[in-house]
Order: sequence, then C-alpha cells, then structure tokens
Amino acid sequence: MNSFWETDHFLGADALVIGAGIIGLSTAIELRELHPTWRVVVLERGLLPTGASTRNAGFACIGSPSEIWCDMQTLGVDAALEVIQRRWKGLRALRARCGGRDIGYEEHGGSEIFLQHHESLDHLDEINDLMRDVVGGTMFVPANERIATYGMSASIATLIYTPYEGTLHSGKLMQALWSIAAERGVVIHTGAMVTGKELLTDGWSVTAQGIMGERTFHAGVVVECTNAVMETPGRGQVIVTEPLASLPLRGSFHYDEGYYYFRSLGNRVLLGGGRNLDFDAERTTSFDLTEPVQRALEELLYTVILPTQRPRIEHRWAGTMGFSATKQPRVERTGPGYVQAFGCNGMGVAIGTEVGRQAAELAIFVDGNSRT
Repeated sequence: MNSFWETDHFLGADALVIGAGIIGLSTAIELRELHPTWRVVVLERGLLPTGASTRNAGFACIGSPSEIWCDMQTLGVDAALEVIQRRWKGLRALRARCGGRDIGYEEHGGSEIFLQHHESLDHLDEINDLMRDVVGGTMFVPANERIATYGMSASIATLIYTPYEGTLHSGKLMQALWSIAAERGVVIHTGAMVTGKELLTDGWSVTAQGIMGERTFHAGVVVECTNAVMETPGRGQVIVTEPLASLPLRGSFHYDEGYYYFRSLGNRVLLGGGRNLDFDAERTTSFDLTEPVQRALEELLYTVILPTQRPRIEHRWAGTMGFSATKQPRVERTGPGYVQAFGCNGMGVAIGTEVGRQAAELAIFVDGNSRT
C-alpha cells in the first residue's frame, strides 16, 4: 500500500519519461522548458543509464569521409545530407545546453585512417562540397604527415583530417545533463524497472518495480526513450589501455567506414568497434564481450595505432546501440499521449539532444495544438 505522501507527491506526473540516457534527459529538459509548470518524472531501470549513454566512446563527431560517401550511395545525397545536418545541429545544441559545465570537451580535431585505397578518397571534393553546406568550410583535408606525428604505423596509406570534430567525457556529460534536469525541476528515479503500461481515460498508468516492490505512476503523457524498443540492436565493444608514459596521439579517429573508432583519453587510448566482423552475432542487447572482436581490437591497437608500444588493457566493456535502415532515429507517436524515441545509429552524443527536442514537441503538441 502506498502512503499518502507517496500517492500525493511522488506517483503523479504531467509527463513521464522512461529512460535516463541522453535522449531521455534531453526530452525531460525540453518538456520542462516547454511547460515550466509541468511535473516531469524520469524512470531509469538501472542505477546508471546503462544502454549506450555511459558506455559510448565520447565522440563529438558527425561522420567520416568513407561513412559519408557510403551513405551518399545507399541513402542518396539528400538523405545523407539530412543525417549530417541533424548531427551537426544536435552537437551544437548539446554544447550550448552544457555551456560553462565540465563535460571534458576537447577539440583536437578528428581523422580517418586508410590502410588501403577507398572509393571515398576519389570523391573528397564532392564530399567537401556537400559538407560545406553544413559546417561552412572545408571539412576534410589529406594530412599524411600526421601519421608519424601521432606515432602510428607506416602501414597507414592515407590519413584524412578534419578540424570539425571533438571528444568528451561521457560520464561528465551525463552528470551535467542530470544536473541541468534537476535544476529545471525534473524528478529522476533510478532502479525503477518499468513492468507495465495501461491507457486510462485521463492518461497512462505505468508500473515500475523497485527495491520496495511495485509502484504505479499516473501521467498524462509518456515518452519512452530506451533502446529496448529498437528495431535493430547493435553491440559496441570498447577497450581502454593503461596510462602511457608517452602518447603523441591526439584527437579522435575512424577506420573501416566508421566500424572502428579510437581516440586519446588523457594519456590512454580508447578503441572500439568491430561489429562488422559478424553482424548477426553483434545484433544483440547483451553486454557480454566476445573473443573475435576483442582480438581484432587488440590487433589494431598493437599493429596500427601503437606499433612501438604494447600497453596492458585496463578496461573492457560493451554497450547497446540502436540502428535503422535510414540512419535516422525513430521518433513517433504510438498511442494517445505516448511517444517513442530511440535509435541514434551510434551517434547518440551528436543527435540525442535533437531527438529529445523532437520527442518533447511530439508529446506536447497534437495537430499544432498544445495538450494544455
């Protein structure tokens, strides 16, 4: 049985957000900004948002030349441009929202390395023409002299550099978003696993399992921001080295059409990816690590990235991403007052803020009119 205080104060909401990752917190913040008097409650199943938001690589990027070229071929130029524009807009919105807060943001630029020739290199001018409409300048330039500067292997045939890329600390980012949400008056409950939802005449009944058993929340609007409803999951495996006495590597890096990615993390190297080794096996929500991917990551680290060093791997983990055929996130109304928002295609840092804005607006406005 609930106490009077629980029923009167904790279990009612104007809007309930399921999931406290980047999209969920962004949605909650947007809801409060659109309706400052609303009571907005966030339910998070874990003690931490454990899907991708605290398990990503911390890349503040919008795409590499080979990935963008492949998108131009498979999605079409206009659709590829739309994907890039949303990432660019989302990153700018995220940095503006977190302005003045420590999110570990560093802007050392980004690079893509090629061990052999790739078709995108023949179309760099075309790619830059497309990107110029987004960033306002030349996005990608050949910079093979950086290969030796970064201490990487001479087996790298080509390095393409961009100044329009940065990295951040995903833990600090989530702490900043958590603080911003709290300052806006958003209430966040962790350890609250949603177990049931029911449409009522005056809103939604949402049941969550916590340490004291089940509690039932009532909300006029519900926004579900979890990868649990994604159409195609993808596991991302990551390793981080021990601290190195000397690390000339700086910035973020992409390889093999973006399926591998690495970066400097202070005086460590972070490296992730490899799901293209076995798409079927990596199409999972499991956080288990697999020997083939871990072996491939280590081989890339020791033979290409740090050919003269062999540091110990100090951290290993996996996260879950959501993918779609269009490379666009899914943001849609699936019932009266019920919205689902998910599937950032591995670009949650870049696009999560924009997805949250879209989800909040879709939840509040029906046919151009506010629910209030």
